[in-house]
Amino acid sequence: MLRGLTAAASGMLADERLQQALANNLANSETPGFKATSGALMSFPEQLEQLLNYGQNGGGQAIGKLGTGVAFQEGVPLFSEGQLQQTNRNLDVAVVDTTPVGTYAAVAGANGLVSQTGTIGVGAQGRLSVNGQPLAVIGPDGQAVQGVYAVRNPAYQGTSLYAADGKPDWDAAGNPSYVFENAAGQVLGAPGQPGFENWGVRIGTQDDMGLHSFFPVAYQSPEGNNGIAVTRDGHFDVTANNILVDASGNAVLPVNAQGQPLVNARIQINPQYQGTDLFGPNGGPVTDKNGQASYRIVDVNGNPLPVQGRLGTVDVDVTQLSPLGQTEFMVGNTLAPASVLAQLRPGTGTLKPGEEELSNVDVTSTMVNMMAVINSYEANQRVLQTYDTELDKAVSDVGKVNA
Repeated sequence: MLRGLTAAASGMLADERLQQALANNLANSETPGFKATSGALMSFPEQLEQLLNYGQNGGGQAIGKLGTGVAFQEGVPLFSEGQLQQTNRNLDVAVVDTTPVGTYAAVAGANGLVSQTGTIGVGAQGRLSVNGQPLAVIGPDGQAVQGVYAVRNPAYQGTSLYAADGKPDWDAAGNPSYVFENAAGQVLGAPGQPGFENWGVRIGTQDDMGLHSFFPVAYQSPEGNNGIAVTRDGHFDVTANNILVDASGNAVLPVNAQGQPLVNARIQINPQYQGTDLFGPNGGPVTDKNGQASYRIVDVNGNPLPVQGRLGTVDVDVTQLSPLGQTEFMVGNTLAPASVLAQLRPGTGTLKPGEEELSNVDVTSTMVNMMAVINSYEANQRVLQTYDTELDKAVSDVGKVNA
């Protein structure tokens, strides 16, 4: 009975967190460039049930498995592109990614996790690998655990190395497809075991991994945390001083000829410009019939800078991104320019001036999923009510002596 209560309670908590993620997606279904969060319910590892066999050490004959509840798997933003819409607004710029399609896995790199695309197999020393590189074992903090590897479990009798979510597959005897070993080959534990509940490998597709293109911005938070962030929202605006800003009011950073953001520079729209388009196909300024450029590069005080800069994108491995707001993301859990710049690459995305990328939220499926979560929550609630009734009877009726 205790397991049933625990499973029902954990199910309700997981349903509540999943519903919050779905509600946030729905609320931002019309936010340009918004990336939906994928939330899923993950079963706790099943326990192998055995007949009690008194007089012998250990359990007896296996009679099946019992689920012990579910948990909300960490929400992961999906970076699939939203539909492009022609707006003919000269401050709108959409981005089209060039991310290759395929299976991706996270490996440990010099600046954190790096997405690699390719076939996942068993490499040297039985380690799960992609392109000859061992997969990174990711701990509860979302970072690679140094000196630990995911190794194929020799006791596993199944065929799949991993499940669809990157978690291990399990055979009929309850053996996981991979375990964790140190560099010396000693088994440290298995996924789901005490101390390893939140350890695993990260496997996905181009929708949630790989290099994607973003606009760099000079982020300023209400708490005073300033630095560099990135955004996909190309629905730009201008300040009273004609500085180009994103939807949150943060200045859009120009990039130089090498594709690196100019941290202390800004894009200032020229009020004397008489043309229609503000940005060329590569994001550069456009000149009108009077020879006026559509914008210029200035410093943070609005003074012209003698540098070559343009509106452009940077490529970022999305495994290193965490949401800051509606459409902005923190790179590598920091805003510090030096750390962020080390993780950026020259942008490969194609700019689409006069177009806008819509949210990638599927409203219909989101509402269907929300109804399913409500039904699941109510079912778990009824289970708890049933247990409550039974416990009440046990307390009030069992052992009662009739007068």
